[in-house]
Amino acid sequence: MKKYLNSIISFCFLTIAISSHAGNSGWTAASEVIKVVSVVNGGINVRLSPELSGCTSQSGYGPKYASIYPDHPALNAMHANLLAAYMSGKKVSLYLTDDTCKVGEMVIGGTHSGPPGS
Repeated sequence: MKKYLNSIISFCFLTIAISSHAGNSGWTAASEVIKVVSVVNGGINVRLSPELSGCTSQSGYGPKYASIYPDHPALNAMHANLLAAYMSGKKVSLYLTDDTCKVGEMVIGGTHSGPPGS
């Protein structure tokens, strides 16, 4: 019985972890910035940990990258914030506007609604 319950609990945690970062719109969990890419069209791609999946990133970087497009009004501020988070080790939360992982907003220092670091 204990083994059965452990299996169910493990499955639930795995499902939650995967679904929270699977190419859907909404806020990501508080995540570490592991790569920031300036792409040829003037936009930015970002890779997080825990990783995203199912994204359609600009310039063909693949399903693990969220994208900030060059027409975003806060492109320069987001680029600066991503670099600051990368250099300082602070966590970020990105608001993905659609299932391609297009970034609309971001928060440094945790999630959009939680305490710092959460």
